[in-house]
Amino acid sequence: MALIKCKECGKEFSDMAEACPNCGYNPTRAKEKAMGLKPKEERKSKTVALLLTFFLWFVAGGHFYTGNLAFGIAVLIAGSISLVVGLAPIFFFALAIIEIINFIRIASMDQAEFDKTYNGLEK
Repeated sequence: MALIKCKECGKEFSDMAEACPNCGYNPTRAKEKAMGLKPKEERKSKTVALLLTFFLWFVAGGHFYTGNLAFGIAVLIAGSISLVVGLAPIFFFALAIIEIINFIRIASMDQAEFDKTYNGLEK
């Protein structure tokens, strides 16, 4: 256990502390922000994205989770229309192919690429 100097207020605090008790500066969060990442509580999980893509493929669950709302809404609308018109088997086959490709794409990403794509700060 050592004392480190706070970059904000200049006072020393324990390296075991999460943040400076004087000003609240958090070195870990500052490093993540400098890397362009969202705070840990707001980040998307690659595992959850894969599970949702696998189990909720028929409603584009993985797309909703990763923030691709336009595609998710389009799938729900197209799926509803295909049920009414009677083309549901063709639609679900095409959607299954799309979701298999999406699953493989997410699974093949390394964590850094996933973070850059889905956990980056808003522009």
